[in-house]
Amino acid sequence: MEVKATPKSSMEIKLSEIVIIDMPGPRETCSICTDDNMRSNQMFSVDICHHRFCSECVKRHLEVRLLEGLAMTCPHDGCQSKLSYINCIHLLTPKLKEFWRQKMREDLIPVAKRVYCPNPRCSALMSETELSISKPTDEAMRFCVRCHNPFCISCKVPWHSNLSCEDYKSLHPNPTESERKLKALANQKRWRQCGKCQNMVELSQGCVSVVCR
Repeated sequence: MEVKATPKSSMEIKLSEIVIIDMPGPRETCSICTDDNMRSNQMFSVDICHHRFCSECVKRHLEVRLLEGLAMTCPHDGCQSKLSYINCIHLLTPKLKEFWRQKMREDLIPVAKRVYCPNPRCSALMSETELSISKPTDEAMRFCVRCHNPFCISCKVPWHSNLSCEDYKSLHPNPTESERKLKALANQKRWRQCGKCQNMVELSQGCVSVVCR
């Protein structure tokens, strides 16, 4: 029995000759590093102003802003759009995530109400209002919410049970490491310390005089 091949239709011939070419998608330019060969999935868009930059440049921008305690704003020159934690979380290392969460906690507490644990191994941020809710018998004693060590809310040092604040300061004239760090941060943030209550006050404008209320 003889089998004859069926001639291919013109449509089948045309389809067999089609070569599928993987065309590259459109490229974008990062205005920070000026790389003009960035794919869309390599770019980051700020969710408010929609300025776009490559993800690597945004990562470096976030790290610098967080480690230097600066406002988390868009990298575009002059743009003050706020960067959101949710939109940036995939670009952050675990350490930077914790930095940002700490910054958000700080922003919720007025500068005059911020209290930092004097234990240099802890340095947890607390609210003076929060600490006043569950104060112990001694008027000035407070306990850190993280390490639970007692400290003096009046002079912001480890608890000195048998000494007044003045006596403690006379016996410890040199500032501790945590006090030096706080002073450096205060200088950077333009905070002033009230000589009466020892709280830090943010100086936004006006003279440098601090009046305790």
